Amino acid sequence: MTASLNPYISQFGEEFDAEKSSQYRMTIQFSLGGLSYALLDTTSKTLIALECYQSDLLADSNDLFHALERALASKGLTNKSFHSVVSLVDNRFCTLVPEPLFDPTEQAKYLDFAFQVPQDHIVANERLKATPCFNVFACSKTLHDKVLAKWKNATVAHTSSIFINSVMGRHEDHCVFVNVRNRDFDMVVQKKGRLAFFNNFRFNTKDDFAYFLMFAMEQNGLSGLDTPVCFSGLILPASEIVGLCGRYVRDLCFIEDKHELHISHALKEVPFQYYYIHYQALK
Repeated sequence: MTASLNPYISQFGEEFDAEKSSQYRMTIQFSLGGLSYALLDTTSKTLIALECYQSDLLADSNDLFHALERALASKGLTNKSFHSVVSLVDNRFCTLVPEPLFDPTEQAKYLDFAFQVPQDHIVANERLKATPCFNVFACSKTLHDKVLAKWKNATVAHTSSIFINSVMGRHEDHCVFVNVRNRDFDMVVQKKGRLAFFNNFRFNTKDDFAYFLMFAMEQNGLSGLDTPVCFSGLILPASEIVGLCGRYVRDLCFIEDKHELHISHALKEVPFQYYYIHYQALK
C-alpha cells in the first residue's frame, strides 16, 4: 500500500545526483503516520533535497521503513552509500534528567514515570550539548535495527535533543520556543540563557494548544505581554493556532535561517520552519 503514497513536499535541486550520494549527508525523521528525509551536499554545504510524507497508511515501523526504501528507490538511491546518516526519532517518549542525577542503568525507569512505553521499543540516551542534562528516550527497535543494518555508519538521535540544543544556542534573555507536529508540540522556556523548562503537549484543537502554551508560560512566571514566542515545525503564520495565540502573546515570530548552510533554489518556497530540525541536524 505504501507504494502508492505521494509526498506532500518533494523538492530536489538541480545539483542532486544520485551517483554522488557518498558526499551527501542524510537525515531521516520518523514518526508514526509520517516520515521525511533531507540531503546535504558536504562539498558545497548546500541542502539540496527534502521529501516529506504523511499518511494513515504509515501505521507501524515496518510501513515507515518500507515507505522510506521506496522513496529512495524512486530517486535512484537504492543501496547507495552516504557520507553519514542520522535517524531522527520523532515521538513523545522522552524526558530530561539532570547530569548529576543520571544513572544509565536506571534509564528505563525515568521514562516509566511519565509514559507507557510500547514493548517493542528500546531505551537510549544522549547528553545535551546546550545544558547539563541527558535526554532519555525510547525508539522502535524495528526501525532502529533496520536503519543500522542498512547503513553501518548511521547514528540515532531524538528530535527534541536537536530542538533543545539549537534554540538554547540562541542565548535569548527570555523566550519561549515551540516546535509543532501534527497533534503535539515541544516547548522550551529559556531564561537568562539557561534552560528553565521543557515539555511536550498533545493537542486536538487550537484552544488546547493555546491553553497549554499559556498555562506553561504562567507556571514559569512569564507573561505574553513581554515574552516572545518563537514557532518552528509544521505551522504557518496564517494558521488558526497562531491567530488564537496572538490574542494572548504580543510578540509571535517564526524561527529564522541564520544562513549557516546554503539552501538549494528548489527549496526556497518551502517554509524554513518545516525543515528546521533537519537543518539543525545537518549542520
